[in-house]
Amino acid sequence: MIGPDVEERAIDSEEPQAVEDAPSTETSAEGDGTSGDEGRRSGELVRVLELAVLLLAVVLLAWGVVSWVRATGHDDAEVARAELRDKVLITARSHVETLNTLDSRDLEGGLKKWESVSTGTFKDQLAATTKETRDLLADQGKSSTAKVVDAGVIDLKDDSATVIAVVEVSVADAEDPTVKPTVKRSRFTVDLTKVGGKWLVESLLFIGVDVQ
Repeated sequence: MIGPDVEERAIDSEEPQAVEDAPSTETSAEGDGTSGDEGRRSGELVRVLELAVLLLAVVLLAWGVVSWVRATGHDDAEVARAELRDKVLITARSHVETLNTLDSRDLEGGLKKWESVSTGTFKDQLAATTKETRDLLADQGKSSTAKVVDAGVIDLKDDSATVIAVVEVSVADAEDPTVKPTVKRSRFTVDLTKVGGKWLVESLLFIGVDVQ
């Protein structure tokens, strides 16, 4: 006869023991989730690093440009002065050519052009050209055409400047185009002043003839 205790132990020994060793589905699921989070964080880190590298490259480029500008001395003040010098020189060349060009067949038009590029006492002197002088110019029957072949700014301020110009003047016979023109090269000192935003000639001084 088997006792109650023995029967209970026999029943217990028949229970399968492999159940305790089965893998937990919850653990696997948690493991997969952790791996996905790590992948996303890794991707975000890569994007952050790429953005940081791009920003660093932009900063270095900007710093390099600023350093170059400072090293070469191209600051705003010098650039502005260079632009002013160029403007004065271009204007002076044009005005000097105008003031050395005149056609006896259109004296009034030529003298008006002279006055339009001049100012101050110089302009007053041009406007006061006497009738006798006009008649003399008309009787000569000449036409002059000027070209500035060289020029340089020797003094420059915000509202005044001095330029030296070498001018080649060709004088032709206005009545007989078959006559060969004569060419003379002269030098002038030109004083300009800024009036109402425009650069005008206030003095044109003849300083010599270049020997050819």
